[in-house]
Amino acid sequence: MQRARRRVIAIAGAAALAIAVAVPSSAVAATTAESGLWWFERGNVQAAHDAGFDGSGVKVAVIDSQINPDVIGLRGAALTVREPSYCYDASGQPLPAVSTDYVAASHATKVASMIVGTGEAPAGGAPIKGVAPAAELLFYNAGAVLDGVAGDDGADETCPQADGSDLGEDRRFGLDRAISDAVADGADIISISTASLTDVSQGLAEAYANDVVVVAAMPNDDGIALWPAALNGVVAVQAFGEDGMIQNGVNGKPNVSDDVVVAAPGIRLLTPGSSDSWDSQSLGSGTSFATPIIAGFLAVVKQKYPEATSGQLIQSMIHNTGTKGEHEPQWDSTAGYGAASLTGMLAVDPTKYPDENPLFDADDPNESPSLRMVNEAKAALGQGDPTADPSAQPGEPAATDAPAEAAPMTPWLIGGGIILALLVIGGIILAIVRTRSSRRQNIEQGGNHGR
Repeated sequence: MQRARRRVIAIAGAAALAIAVAVPSSAVAATTAESGLWWFERGNVQAAHDAGFDGSGVKVAVIDSQINPDVIGLRGAALTVREPSYCYDASGQPLPAVSTDYVAASHATKVASMIVGTGEAPAGGAPIKGVAPAAELLFYNAGAVLDGVAGDDGADETCPQADGSDLGEDRRFGLDRAISDAVADGADIISISTASLTDVSQGLAEAYANDVVVVAAMPNDDGIALWPAALNGVVAVQAFGEDGMIQNGVNGKPNVSDDVVVAAPGIRLLTPGSSDSWDSQSLGSGTSFATPIIAGFLAVVKQKYPEATSGQLIQSMIHNTGTKGEHEPQWDSTAGYGAASLTGMLAVDPTKYPDENPLFDADDPNESPSLRMVNEAKAALGQGDPTADPSAQPGEPAATDAPAEAAPMTPWLIGGGIILALLVIGGIILAIVRTRSSRRQNIEQGGNHGR
């Protein structure tokens, strides 16, 4: 069943750019650095690697702020940085995608380490190993972040293409074009830890037409719906901590949402670099870090089951959450379908599930992207008719209503944390939020139908 979604429509002025920002602590002492690796142990990631599943042969694209690929832990990773970036300076020249400035590059550098971190550690530090260290990571700079606390005017990195001030000749936003380019470059999975009100529907339509999974971070503030996480067919990711509780927003309440699909570790994770030095380490929190972990999980599962389609990978993710094994998906507004389980997904061949994205609403022509847009993208590839019957397209995943209070993520039980969200406002924005009630119903699992 299609989860409830809040649609945000920009009415006037430039679109706001809001980022699911992780806020790092000060540098972590070597004696306590390991505390930020709780997620790796509890997720049984090393066990997957020991079994030979480390993302080999899978391409993951990350679209984010500038990156520093020369930090300890990313050196030696299969990391390709696309130049030029999709961000421009005041003179209209592309900004470099690579930077050694901590404020500009820390966000993307930390995000990338969650996927392809090599495990190499600085002197006195702890090894930060990614979920899919052998995957090929394609990096695109098409996002702007503020890294620090709310109101920190010194921590500012802009991306004019992302906020709509320079759309280019094709009249598409940089983030939208970056998604399209990642698809063209052969990405199997796209991970986006930024959020905005910019239109990325064409890029998403092309991704779905090319059988690519798109994973995006939810905002870190309760009740806010931003793109691409709130768009049709996207895997929107929630963050939780060592104690299994979802993060709190800046208002101190659990970060519940109608858009959430799945939850992953995202509170107090060990990350490379700090404001003091790239050779130190820090603890960071936010959906920004939970998102690449989900992308890494999917890459590892894709390696084991290379014939699985993007829709089947998502089906497997929502049918195998938590620790109870394969089950009928059930949804709530705290963790979506639950805490993603790498062990659970690896245990079940996803090709048994229907070959359709269970998050994609094919019936509503106002969805972004709509079924027609996806069909047009497929037709451009010579794969189908842009006027194809919607009844033959992706259906709706199962869900049942549940209370909105925070709930433990059982496979990870250990500590917690509070996340701050940052909102960057560009231009004058008037947004209307309308909530479409969800039509939740149980769907039978492919293969054994849950019996």
